[in-house]
Amino acid sequence: MTAAVERELNSRERILSLAAIISTSFGVGISFGVGFPLTALTFELWGQPSWMIGLAGAAPGLAILLILPIAPRIITRMGPVNAIVSGCVIGALGFLALGLFQSPWAWIAIRLVMSAGFAVPWLAGETWINSVSREETRGRVIAVYAIGFFSGYAIGPVFLQVLGLVGPGPFIAGAVLTIISGLPIVFGRKLAPVFIHDGAHNIITAIRSSPGVMVSGFIGGFSEITILSLIPNVALAAGWTLDAALALVTITTVGGVALQFPLGWLSDKMSRFVLTISSIVIFILLALALPSALQNTFAAVVTAFLIGGVILGFYALGLATIGDRDGEGDLAAVNAAYIIMYQCGSLVGPIFAGIAMTDNPIRGFVTIVIAVMAVAGALLIALEFKDRGRQPS
Repeated sequence: MTAAVERELNSRERILSLAAIISTSFGVGISFGVGFPLTALTFELWGQPSWMIGLAGAAPGLAILLILPIAPRIITRMGPVNAIVSGCVIGALGFLALGLFQSPWAWIAIRLVMSAGFAVPWLAGETWINSVSREETRGRVIAVYAIGFFSGYAIGPVFLQVLGLVGPGPFIAGAVLTIISGLPIVFGRKLAPVFIHDGAHNIITAIRSSPGVMVSGFIGGFSEITILSLIPNVALAAGWTLDAALALVTITTVGGVALQFPLGWLSDKMSRFVLTISSIVIFILLALALPSALQNTFAAVVTAFLIGGVILGFYALGLATIGDRDGEGDLAAVNAAYIIMYQCGSLVGPIFAGIAMTDNPIRGFVTIVIAVMAVAGALLIALEFKDRGRQPS
């Protein structure tokens, strides 16, 4: 799968093309930010058991894993603009369907379809960005993309606070916001890259061709979802109140958004492999410091802020590396495999961390995080040197 711009864009056109796809990512982020808490809180309101709430939360990840292997072919046949708009329409119809069918099992089925639809704009958007970005500014452009998406994700719950859970308000708002998110792409359709499928590449070949990038994707999913899901539990175990523990999640997210651009700038000035390994080391040091930091509010805030920057930076660094190595190759297929590895990390991370936290939440959490990151870092180093060994001198 090759993604390329049909003609060379001038500077103004390049900026407009990137602005269109980043604006769409912001809107899709809002849709995600509405959909996840809306489902969890509604199931809670309905008195559903914890396992049903967990199943509903896992449905989107499962749908994304199922659709991504064929998503590059779908995007190629439809074109990136039509594929993104179609995904947004499916998501919007899904929000309306949630309002019509007030049944837990119906909601799980609808969330599966919605998430499969959202997976297409996710993949097409990231491939678009890597295709249009210049190498010398790729890290900063992807940082802006990440800021846009996560800012949208953070805004989503605000709509629920304003509209509430009862009545048609949240469903209509979700549908309208999702449709609006596809409009910038329609306006920028003449500046879209062209995807050409040659039939030789798929998810398996993509993983084999870029194993180091795939490890980065797993690291991103594992660290991001594990930290954001379980750091409140760690804070509670350290004696924090519930409100303070939830505030720590917000601080972690704010740190992730605030530090994206500095990390993106750094990735344009130095080796992204070196920066990734350095980030892993910093993350391990921060994890080691977390138990002591939780004994002091200021130290905990600083530590959580920095952890947020590192964990959200892993995904962006890997995405930029895809553009470096596959900008003229099977970009969409590699990006799809990368997202799959991210999803795998996000699924197994909280499970293994939760098991490790059974007897001692703080020590178990820190131990599993450090162990996984150390192994992943060693794998990245080994794969990097293996890859260098294959290159001609």
